[in-house]
Amino acid sequence: MPLPVRQEAGPSVPGGGFRPDPPRLRPALKLTESCNLACRYCYQEGRLDSGRFMSTETLERILSEVAANSQGPMHLLWYGGEPTLLGTRRFVEALERAERVFEGRALYHGLQTNATLIDEEWADLLAARRFAVTASLDGPAWLHDAHRPDRKGGGSHARALAGIQALQARGLQPRVSAVITPQSLPHAGELVDWFAENGMQEVDFVPSTRCTRGSFEVEVDGEAFAAFIMKVFDRWLELGRTDFRVRFLSELARKMAGHDPYFCKLEGSCSQFVVFGWNGDVYPCDEFSGLPETRLGNIHQASLAELRGSEKAQALFRQWSTPPEACQDCRWFRLCRGGCPWERRLSGNPANPTLMCPALKALFERLSHEIPGTAERWGAA
Repeated sequence: MPLPVRQEAGPSVPGGGFRPDPPRLRPALKLTESCNLACRYCYQEGRLDSGRFMSTETLERILSEVAANSQGPMHLLWYGGEPTLLGTRRFVEALERAERVFEGRALYHGLQTNATLIDEEWADLLAARRFAVTASLDGPAWLHDAHRPDRKGGGSHARALAGIQALQARGLQPRVSAVITPQSLPHAGELVDWFAENGMQEVDFVPSTRCTRGSFEVEVDGEAFAAFIMKVFDRWLELGRTDFRVRFLSELARKMAGHDPYFCKLEGSCSQFVVFGWNGDVYPCDEFSGLPETRLGNIHQASLAELRGSEKAQALFRQWSTPPEACQDCRWFRLCRGGCPWERRLSGNPANPTLMCPALKALFERLSHEIPGTAERWGAA
């Protein structure tokens, strides 16, 4: 069976860094720090009930700076916390402001959501503007609810699934982001089956890093994720479903087949994302948002060009775009380029290979036998 490799163009999601390249600027706007859930691995621990929302003044400043520092089609990613806490009325007002600022340019929208607040009104709104939606869903209720309770400790699975189904009923197919915890690891095949049987078309399995008192604890390391994702791969192929993709696998296959990936972690250098906090703070990537050492400044105090061109920003990008020395003798170096800088940081030292190195190596090796010409194309011996 041909590998279900995604062929159509589509917006990416944050997870890399940024390169000063105005035509390809991809902004993410964090409308709020608040969230109606209390996920046990959330990196915004301690800020979920902050009640902080982006002001109209901040939004307008961000949009005008983004417009002045970009060209051509614009993809806006609306983010949080949980962005749907803004409510449909205020969200429509934000979209209308964006449409005025980018008048005359193609404008596309994405939304990262836990989907629990997606009702008929939200679904109609998102479908009317053809949003690309990424929804968080960790699998069946027994697994999802163990890690994604609401603020009162109750389960959120039924509401999240209902929100996704409301979008599907209107022709939108959200990408599902499923966090893999130690409890998920023994159930790789079951998870593939569950998502496929419940009508999901694309699932992204993300290893869990638990945030505890402001520091990150790796719950699923590279070796464990490698074993998990190889079982996922086997079951994915067994299903033979061309209408169902596992994002990590599909994007690896795209790159190995010689196509540009739509996944920033596989670009070989950081992407062009820039993240704006609710108060106008600017970061080069959402993975690093909230960290003082990667805060570039505030949009109310400097222009976006000044922030992106600052010595601090340039130093971060140079560091992130320099592959770890230990990677340069690897047979898959030209494919991986050292991996995502955030995952290098999680390895304990940003100068080390990515935490996901074992999983990437195992998949590169496996895919090299599935995709003809890989060894010749990438120089893998």
